Amino acid sequence: MASFFSPLSGQIYYPVMPLLVQNYHLTTALVNLSITTYMVLQGIAPSFMGTFSDASGRRPAYMLAFAIYTAANIGLALQDSFAALLVLRCLQSAGSSGTVAFGYGVIADVTTTGERGKFMGPMAAGVMVAPALGPVIGGLLAQFLGWRSVFWFLVIISGSYLVVYVVLVPETSRKIVGDGSVPPQEWWRMSLLQYWKARQQQQQQARRAVRESSNRQRKISFPNPLRSVAILAEKDGLVIITYVGLLMFANLVLMTSTPNIFPVLYGYNELQVGLCFLPLGISACIGAVLNGKILDFSYRRTARKLGVSIDRRRGDDLRNFPIEKARLQPVFFFLGLQLAAFLPYGWVLERRAPLAAPLILQFVMGLGIVASSNTLSTLLVDIFPDRPSTASAACNLVRCLLGAVGAAVVDYMLSGMGWGWCFFFVGMVMLVATGLLWVEMSYGMEWRRRRWERLEKRKQESST
Repeated sequence: MASFFSPLSGQIYYPVMPLLVQNYHLTTALVNLSITTYMVLQGIAPSFMGTFSDASGRRPAYMLAFAIYTAANIGLALQDSFAALLVLRCLQSAGSSGTVAFGYGVIADVTTTGERGKFMGPMAAGVMVAPALGPVIGGLLAQFLGWRSVFWFLVIISGSYLVVYVVLVPETSRKIVGDGSVPPQEWWRMSLLQYWKARQQQQQQARRAVRESSNRQRKISFPNPLRSVAILAEKDGLVIITYVGLLMFANLVLMTSTPNIFPVLYGYNELQVGLCFLPLGISACIGAVLNGKILDFSYRRTARKLGVSIDRRRGDDLRNFPIEKARLQPVFFFLGLQLAAFLPYGWVLERRAPLAAPLILQFVMGLGIVASSNTLSTLLVDIFPDRPSTASAACNLVRCLLGAVGAAVVDYMLSGMGWGWCFFFVGMVMLVATGLLWVEMSYGMEWRRRRWERLEKRKQESST
């Protein structure tokens, strides 16, 4: 659920943009800059927060992120200058963006490879509820209560979530609590319920010994963003992350253009434009849940073909298992769906087709984008099981930087190339880049095996 906040903060903002243009007496391109700065920080911040989460635990990372996020929303609701808007949007992004990386880390903590897909699906669905609900909520609030109410709404829900998290949610990091049987030692790593139980019970000697042996790993570590950058130095990591980045670029071109094009074509207000995002978000939710089941089915089918049994308790040894093929085989169908809708989308708009036509295409695009992105994100966690949040942060870095570029240039692309050629060009870039996924299917297993052998060798050398 926490991963819902990062995309919500981005999507709820779109219906507000025309009001900000009027309020600050600026051009649309300048207000789009607030999306660019948001996306840049959304890419950079998880490089710090993701490594912090992997090294120091999920609870301190979540609590720090939501404290920053809530404070930024309060500032946004009170500010009255464009410069303050840009700065506070950056702070808002820095607080919320790490939650997606944390979510992948938690799933890696509590699941095995064979069941990971069905957990990734609902999480991705939670992320994609934001594109469906965010613009509608933003449009309603902006039209009836003014643009400041959007940020007060975010203050209320984020502050409430932070309180619930502190009270109820335990630490899950395996470096700290193992498989969950080892209680955390420090009080601030416990939920309030855990803390109360710990005061009522004496801890057993065996568990105390485990805590003492792992005490060195539990110290709060200063986040090192270079660990995220190091993921990009791995061939398989770079291939996967590059394509996820292109998916984000295409999605941002679509999302950023809608509030500007639909009022011109159909004469819609903020609320009506917000409602036009519903087909995209709904199909994305369907795609996320459906794709999670498909991922697990594909994994089981590959395991059966190889005669490999699935260990749901301790997880499977992927050293000689072609996880790349198991994960990527279904992705080409969803990519085909997305491209079939994306390529003609701009020309449908140019011909001023009835509203149903672009909304149907958006529905198909949402299904394809989220299913493809969810598949690649799951594979990324599979091939970097020891640092899932860090790998997700590296993905987020490239994805959001490309998204920021998309937000910055989309207005110029649409006016310079025309709507039809703009979407066709972006679609063709994605089609050509699909070759990267064939490369990953062919060589990914060998790259992964060499990396794991290299890491094992380093561990042996450090222990001697």
